Amino acid sequence: MKLWTCQKKIVLDTIMKDEVYYVKREYITNKYQDVSKIFLTAYDWFVSNTENIIKKPEKAGFPIWTWTDVRYVEHYEDAVILELEVDDDKCIVFDSGKWNRILNFSYIHKDEKDKDKFVKELERYNITDDSEAYMSNFYPQLKSKIKKSWYRLFEEDIKISGINQAALWEIRKEWIADIIENDLEYI
Repeated sequence: MKLWTCQKKIVLDTIMKDEVYYVKREYITNKYQDVSKIFLTAYDWFVSNTENIIKKPEKAGFPIWTWTDVRYVEHYEDAVILELEVDDDKCIVFDSGKWNRILNFSYIHKDEKDKDKFVKELERYNITDDSEAYMSNFYPQLKSKIKKSWYRLFEEDIKISGINQAALWEIRKEWIADIIENDLEYI
């Protein structure tokens, strides 16, 4: 499977030197600083619910986010886009829109009817945003319902964005098919 990811050049240097790269908790804390707790809540959920899908190497802490289409990879300063060729059994593919719902502490609906039903349930509590229900201590039943819906991340027939993202536990040097540095025309 071809995948693309944007990584800081230090990540590429690490891959070239050590032949493998893993994400550690401190990388996330350093990157997101004050809001790292929010990301770590979602990332911790992902880790604990995917280890049985694809075995996580001992040195891996968190997943590396990739996309199945280079057009959706955000390119940022002091970074490169890595084109990877990875065996299917090394990655977890899912709809990017569903992952964004998890990052926003939101409900993943199975269809429009389910979505409308959940919105009505929120309205009964005078709540306008899923994350308000999730982050509050006043709605444990809604928080539980939201968290249970996150398992739909792994249900291929449920689409929200139609954009596929994939998670890897590592990037190995031999998986790198191309390194795109400044050619933003490519994207």
